[in-house]
Amino acid sequence: MDFLSPGLMLRGGVLDRRPFNFELAPPLSAIWGDPEKRITNFTGGLYHKATGSRLLYGVLDEWGLPARIRNPWIRSAPFPENHKPIIADLKTAASSTKEDEAYLYLSSPFLNLPYNIKARGFVSAQTEIENPSPSFGGGLDFAFAKKTGLLIEAFYTQAALPPTKSGSWFSDPPPLPERDFRLSSAGLLFISPSFCASTDWAYSETFAWGSDIYGNLGVTFTPTLPFGARERPLSVSLAVDGAGDRFVYRDGANHGEGNRCAGKVEWKGKGGSLLRVNTAIRGSGFGEAFNRSSSGFLYRFPGRTKKSAAFRLTRISLSFDRNAENPKKISDSFSGNLGVSFFLPQMAKTGPLGVYFSGSIKGLASGGSLSPYPLIEKRDFTSAGTACEFTLSPLNYQLKTKIGYSTYAKKDEVWEFSVSAAARFKHGRLSLKAVSSDFPGDWNWTVSWRAEKR
Repeated sequence: MDFLSPGLMLRGGVLDRRPFNFELAPPLSAIWGDPEKRITNFTGGLYHKATGSRLLYGVLDEWGLPARIRNPWIRSAPFPENHKPIIADLKTAASSTKEDEAYLYLSSPFLNLPYNIKARGFVSAQTEIENPSPSFGGGLDFAFAKKTGLLIEAFYTQAALPPTKSGSWFSDPPPLPERDFRLSSAGLLFISPSFCASTDWAYSETFAWGSDIYGNLGVTFTPTLPFGARERPLSVSLAVDGAGDRFVYRDGANHGEGNRCAGKVEWKGKGGSLLRVNTAIRGSGFGEAFNRSSSGFLYRFPGRTKKSAAFRLTRISLSFDRNAENPKKISDSFSGNLGVSFFLPQMAKTGPLGVYFSGSIKGLASGGSLSPYPLIEKRDFTSAGTACEFTLSPLNYQLKTKIGYSTYAKKDEVWEFSVSAAARFKHGRLSLKAVSSDFPGDWNWTVSWRAEKR
């Protein structure tokens, strides 16, 4: 619903997810699902279009500094291009793990300052409804000439963490009582056409546990090359981050200490093509040897043109990971993906047929080195799998089907099959999906309807 004169937009939603049991007999309430497994979230928001300011209620997704310090070890390395400003919005899918929150975000428009500088300021505040735990954020965003900018952010939260229990006397971590928790953090992002840099720092204080810090630093170089039609097709990114063993993260959990170094090289070619090589290594703490790695290679082929062949490759990627935290049980994994596209003039209304192949192998290295990377050495493979997915998108519809096969060293082989269809309308999106993770055994049916009024 739009209020055009002040530029406001009102948004509301009901997110509902529940099981559907075909085997149960009437009444319909029994077929519609177990009440204990139903999930219903009510959401609402008031937005100011020009500045992005908003007042929200419901289950939230958040970005920026608060999200980066929630658990950085399950996120991508902190390259500058991964840094986004502080903001939150309503989730678009029902959630059973997050609580309803109230959120206020106020931003000024960009103001013209002397020396051709533009700037805006923003502040945010949020808290859970049932268990109030206030959080506050804010910052300044500067835009200079020649596509150069500077973003400065700060964030603070506090909460009463619930007590922890343990089944043994000398457990690690030990049992702890309910305790006060405070977290202060700040971030900085500088961007320019040839150089970008970013850094975040956070300091936590937790009663009966201690205090510690987390920090990261990332840089990206995009030089001008003396040849080629594009001015800056090459970019090189480096990043490092680390946390102490007593640091408590944004979600109030102790995800452990660690340090990580990462690098990435990208070449952006003509027609949207992209070549990327990346790697990241991680250690158990400062001064400790690196014992984890995650590396990958990706090439995305140029997009389709009028002269493209009926059959063409769209993308190819390879990745390999190692976890050697336990030297007696080193886990390695390898995976690859290949995308192809098939298109004939008769398919003008349906669009190209996309085919996506994937495969993976996992194993335990035996008698190998303690290198953080999986080298050529003896392995006892624990599982392997392959899959093929077909995608077709005629008009406002999308059709997908996928078949996969997995084999394991210590259990039976498994076939997986899924089929889905989605339709996008003016006022929302309707999708149907059926999945059998042990084909042709049990099936999981999903109906998703997202209604929108713009």
